[in-house]
This record gives sequence, C-alpha cells and structure tokens, in this order.
Amino acid sequence: MVSPPALLPSAWRPAAEAHQRRVLSLVGGSIVHDPAHPIFNFLFEYYSFDRNLLLRWSPGPGVTLEGAARKEPILWQGFGWHERRLHDKLVGCVDPSAAKRSMRAPLRRMCRVLRSTEARPPHLNCYGLHEWAMLYKPSGAPAPVRHQSLALRLPQAPARPFLQDEINAVVESVPIACTHFDAFRFFAAAAVPLNTVEPTPTRETQPLLEQPGCVHATMDLFRYSLKLWPFLPAELLADTLELAVCARVLDMRASPYDLSAWDGKGFDLTPIRIETAAGRKQYQRQQASLVHRSTPLRRRLIEYFEHAESCWGNEDASAS
Repeated sequence: MVSPPALLPSAWRPAAEAHQRRVLSLVGGSIVHDPAHPIFNFLFEYYSFDRNLLLRWSPGPGVTLEGAARKEPILWQGFGWHERRLHDKLVGCVDPSAAKRSMRAPLRRMCRVLRSTEARPPHLNCYGLHEWAMLYKPSGAPAPVRHQSLALRLPQAPARPFLQDEINAVVESVPIACTHFDAFRFFAAAAVPLNTVEPTPTRETQPLLEQPGCVHATMDLFRYSLKLWPFLPAELLADTLELAVCARVLDMRASPYDLSAWDGKGFDLTPIRIETAAGRKQYQRQQASLVHRSTPLRRRLIEYFEHAESCWGNEDASAS
C-alpha cells in the first residue's frame, strides 16, 4: 500500500465535511433513530457501536494530516491517532500498530473470513428465507422468539391475515440454504434441521461457509469496517454503510413482515414475495446486484486488514 503525501487542511477538511454530510444522508439525517425502524434498528442496535464515530473522518493508515488542531470535531482523534511535531508543525496520522493486542486476534480472524468469502462463488438460492425460518412453528413446537415488533404482511388474497400455517408452508416448500451463522442462530428451533447447508453454520465453521451471495455477509462488510476503525479511510466505512443499508432493505422486503408504514420514507419497502416463483427470481436479481457491488468493497477491506496485519508482524498470529 503506497503512502500518499501529507494532506493540508485545504484538502482534508472538505473531505471530512463531505464525509459527514454523506453519512447523515445515508442514515436519514440523524444518527439518532427510531428503535422500531426496520432498517436502522438492525444496523445500529444489532451491530452495537458508538454511532458518533460515523461522523468522524479518518484518512486511513499512512496518510499524515497537517494543520489538525488538538481537538477537531470532524476528525477521528481517539485511539490509534498519533500526533508529533514535524518541522515545527503539528501533524497527525492513524497508526495500526497502536491496536491493542486484545483486538488483533479477532481482527485476524475477520480477515480470514473475508478472504475465504472472496474466494467462493456466490450462492443465490437462499431467497432470504432466514426471516421466515425465525417464525416457523409447526404443530406442537414452542412459540418462536419474535425479533421484530412489526405485524406480518398480508398474502396476495388481501381479505385474510397471513396465518402461521402459511408461514410454515413457505418454510417447508422451499429448501432452506442458509450459510450465515448470525442468521442461522436465530432460527426457530423447529427450523434448524430444515437447513440443507453442511456443515452446520457455527462461529467455527464460518470461514468454511461464508460466501458473497449472502445478504448478511454483505451487511457484515460494514461491521468489519467498524471493527477495523480507524485504520481504514472513512470513505470506505461510508461505502460499506451505504451497501449495508441496501442489503438490509432487501432483507426486509423479502421477509414476512408488513413494512407499509415505513414505505416511501427514504426506501422502497414494497414486499418481494419470495413465497412465489416470480418473487424468488426478483430476489435473486437484487441479490446478484449486491454481489456485484460488494466485490470491490470486500477486496479493499481485505487490503486494509492485511496492511494492519503487516504492521503487527507475526505476533499473535497463531491465536487467530
């Protein structure tokens, strides 16, 4: 990774301000959100991070900033930020070697998952059924845990509610092929044996199963960017956030939930009826589009992970 020259305030300040505007536009104008929001509740709550960091700019490793004051509200100057005097000027940069030892093994593991995902062809046959499998309840089975407060959407016959046996019929009629542990682990107990993927998705088998067609693997690019922060450019973090929002929209549109109250509020949330052949084809087309968009982002993210690893040398590598 070639280190670019130092940036003057005339270059980095507009970039930082543009980043802040972009992030705010991606999250609906504010980092404070409605906890019931079907898109942002997942990205902000499930991923669990300090959302204020989204509004801070990092140039990424190897880039020195000139003219940065001690406290710049638009810059990331927390852990990993290093300041020094250079020719009587205060300059700063982010340094991956400052990453705590406790962070390094998990980050190495994430990089391994990213590399193994990149090496596999996408699977386009899951159809977003994980959201349905979470609600599966055949006769005699315990009630599944609801992870959304949303009502269930109506079927194509609008006079009837979407009954439990209709959810069951969808789950039982289309083979479930879920490769992502963080989706699979929320399946209703009765749906677990219906998953056709082997070996069983676990945290340990994640490097063996993760593949780029998975909508959750696409959203996880944002999670991995958060974990590597601030040792990547803020623009890459924003790129993965933008893609994660798009992936979550597809995830929810294919779900059995009624999103009509949120439709048109910045998103197209009309249902993709994966219970029909036409809906499954529509899902596959949008899934393939996400694969196309995620491929270069995954590659860039791997490069920054590998750069951080190179700063650490071989220490802790065996623990990953």
